Amino acid sequence: MLIGNQTTADGLASVLREMINTGSLPDGTRLVERELASQFDVSRIPLREALQQLEREGLVRIYKNRGAVVSQLTSDDIDEIYNLRIVLEGDAARQAAQNIDDETLARAELIHHLLGSATTPQKQGALNREFHDILYSCCSNTRQIRLINELCNQIERYENLQRSLLADTHKFQREHEEILQAFREKDADQARQATIGHLTSAKRVVLDWINKK
Repeated sequence: MLIGNQTTADGLASVLREMINTGSLPDGTRLVERELASQFDVSRIPLREALQQLEREGLVRIYKNRGAVVSQLTSDDIDEIYNLRIVLEGDAARQAAQNIDDETLARAELIHHLLGSATTPQKQGALNREFHDILYSCCSNTRQIRLINELCNQIERYENLQRSLLADTHKFQREHEEILQAFREKDADQARQATIGHLTSAKRVVLDWINKK
């Protein structure tokens, strides 16, 4: 089976990742291989591969006697993930600001404009992710980008599920504008500092929401 242009295992991982990130599969949900194989009409081999892939990404934990369970992150986990993102994304922004071209900058500015009119946390989250992905695409360190994507995948469900980020749209838009201005001027140090400030704000909002759950 192919899902889009993906193999069965990759396609299943994409579907399950989306279900986790949107809350269709909440924290602590048991992922029973037999039931999922029947639901998606696949054998258990690619399903097991998909679950192992999600475990490597930190979205699933596989226990010897319990099987796979959607992982639940503590506030300490959230803090650690954001601290790593701050280091990696701040440096990625620094590198990318020196290399960005006019076409890439125009694409980022378009997404920035669309993000300002987003009406749901899910749409806002997708556009926010695209905004940063476009800018970081000008960073030449592919391993660094891969690590950033893995960390974003681990945290995305919390950014999508809590409502405070939508209420803070204007604040985050101002921070995005500061990042864009640094890229326009190809000011590497300012791009790094603006990105660090933005992620620090996001971390605070997500931690506040987690601690109130």
